[in-house]
Amino acid sequence: MIIHRYSDETVRRDIRGVRVSAEEILYLTALVLWIIQIYIGKTIFAGFYGGKLLTAIRYFCMLIFAVKILMSETSMRIRVMITLALLCAVFIVVQRHINTGMPLIQMVLIIYGAKDVSFRRICKVMLWTCVIMWLIPVLVDKLGIFSMPRQHELKRDREFLNFNYVSFAAIHFNNIVFCALYAYTDPDTLGRGNHLAQKREVSWIALAFLTIAELWIYLVTDTMLPLLTIFIFLFLYVAAVKLRFPILRGNRFDRAAAVAVFPVFAYLTYWMATHYNKKKTIWVRLDKFSHSRVSLAGRAIKQYGIHLFGTQIVENTDETRGTYFYVDSGYIKTLVMYGAIVFAVVLIMYMFMTYAAVIEHDQVLAIWLVTIAIYSIYNNNLLSPAENGSVLALCYCMQLHSWHKKKKRMRAALMSSPPAGTKRRDNIESAVQSAES
Repeated sequence: MIIHRYSDETVRRDIRGVRVSAEEILYLTALVLWIIQIYIGKTIFAGFYGGKLLTAIRYFCMLIFAVKILMSETSMRIRVMITLALLCAVFIVVQRHINTGMPLIQMVLIIYGAKDVSFRRICKVMLWTCVIMWLIPVLVDKLGIFSMPRQHELKRDREFLNFNYVSFAAIHFNNIVFCALYAYTDPDTLGRGNHLAQKREVSWIALAFLTIAELWIYLVTDTMLPLLTIFIFLFLYVAAVKLRFPILRGNRFDRAAAVAVFPVFAYLTYWMATHYNKKKTIWVRLDKFSHSRVSLAGRAIKQYGIHLFGTQIVENTDETRGTYFYVDSGYIKTLVMYGAIVFAVVLIMYMFMTYAAVIEHDQVLAIWLVTIAIYSIYNNNLLSPAENGSVLALCYCMQLHSWHKKKKRMRAALMSSPPAGTKRRDNIESAVQSAES
């Protein structure tokens, strides 16, 4: 009897012979279930399916992610370390702050589980799962089957589109656009499409369709900030991919910007929150433009403080039950809820991913991450795959960084002893390009 290793099990994915491993199937299945329960919990369907069912699905997904990690790891030492770390984390969470600690364990499993899984394939699966789950409540609303009442607020007439909050439809559709443009754009490492195969990118027609969809969502939900964010992303995508402007190509300035973008915006958000003054007109206008995000972030810092291990935030989105209070800023919410240590780890993770994407010329991922850095000023999506799929690119970026170091060693070796009868520079570039292809 022949026993195959778990990582050797493959099935065919499409007619081009591209294979997907059994561990990828396991991970992507759990990811699909995870996205489904997120959408159910944020739409009208949450009322039809109890919280216990969604909780059971989340724990089932965590089990699948853990099994995938343990079975795909070849080192017994790493398996034991992961098991012990998870058991310790679960024990600590059960003892204190289960509402804030459990999401961290879930994110660790989802992010690390993506190891050895194609990030482009993750984006494709996430894209089509989110499209289906996004369309279901919207179609139910537009077909007249069930519609939530409109929200009338400060001369703003806003539709929920059957999401629990008016901005959720726009926020989740933004992630659909992110995943679509990344999944169907090939990285251009050589510049201007000089690949052995034809370079693939999203067409102008598809970009126009996505833009019209975003404008329609803005008109019915009146969500300006998500619209501005996606326009920044689309503008950078058109400039870098369609018009071939040298944006985030890996020069010294780009590398420095990649490292600085997240901490700079995080500090800017913290500074605005702590220096907010309702007696000054400029601060009142800024707060009004951000829909009270600046003042609420400052209130969260004053009320709960900043601790090493964070504290649980009590929020209220139902104005009939008292004063509205919700922390939208991803930077401030992560800092207050999870603490300074976790916040620093999250920042370092995003800094590393942006740097790795820039040095290996994965422009779309770099643009995506820069957009998330801006987006996180006023929306909490740093640790939410259903709203920000780029968080699952950590292991992929680790591979990019490792490959970059290998190329540097290859160049150094060829420079030290080039073959006789060839030009040194031409030989180095051809060898590196052959390895990349």
